[in-house]
Amino acid sequence: MQNLSWFPFSIIAVICFGFSMAFYKFPAAKNQSRYSVSFWQLFISFLLSLVVFYKYIPATNLTTIIYGSLWGFSFLCLSVLQMKALKEIDTNMLYPVTTSLSLVISVMFGVLFFRDAISWLQIIGIILVIMVVYLFSYKGKSLQYSNKILIIGLGVISLSTFGKIIQKFATGVSSVNINTLQVYQYLSAAIFSLLLYLYINRNKANKKPHIGSIISGAMIAIPSFLGGFMWLIALKRGPFSLVSSVHSLYILVVAVIAYFMFKEKLTFKKIILILIAILAMILIKVG
Repeated sequence: MQNLSWFPFSIIAVICFGFSMAFYKFPAAKNQSRYSVSFWQLFISFLLSLVVFYKYIPATNLTTIIYGSLWGFSFLCLSVLQMKALKEIDTNMLYPVTTSLSLVISVMFGVLFFRDAISWLQIIGIILVIMVVYLFSYKGKSLQYSNKILIIGLGVISLSTFGKIIQKFATGVSSVNINTLQVYQYLSAAIFSLLLYLYINRNKANKKPHIGSIISGAMIAIPSFLGGFMWLIALKRGPFSLVSSVHSLYILVVAVIAYFMFKEKLTFKKIILILIAILAMILIKVG
């Protein structure tokens, strides 16, 4: 019988990521500055990475700093855009579409530039993703969302894909330690976030942080970091394809949490489309 010691860690990771991604709704729900929340989210993530991975800091080199900075900048932009998007639409529409589409683009990038093979299961998964995106986006023959939301959505998808590609390149470099990289990812993201916050608020006399923004940032950062740590443990104990497939369930967790916390509408149609999106991502990852 196959060792399933990885499974509890994978489930914990899914739940943690679900809470973290749902909490991106806080700035919109509580009328908080997304720039302030992003800074505290990333700064707290940096502190956590420093505590957990401090012993790997001696492995620092220029390549690690460059990859960490590229990821950090893209992740900051992704965080701010997601918070902006969630002011306009629900989590149960944003994440299934952006997560599945970014996965498809990442797979196609791998096929084109890394000569990765693509299987029939992955092709079926890609077809299902296209179907889900269409059904989420259209009501009859009419597009449900404005050009503004579409542009934000494309930005989220592009940045999410870019982050995955950066990590793929970084993990393929022998001189880059993945634990050291995490420290510099969050350090650079926090620095860029602070600069952005100061620039946005440059004409405001009072730049002191609001306690609500700090709490919201912490509520995003802590489960996100814990989820990432649990995911790494699951990866060390189990096969990547299975761990990664289970991880796809987080979009369902987000939808349930947002339904209870933020009173988002969760219709039967949305539930079915979310389940199809999860199935599509599993097929793409396993295939």
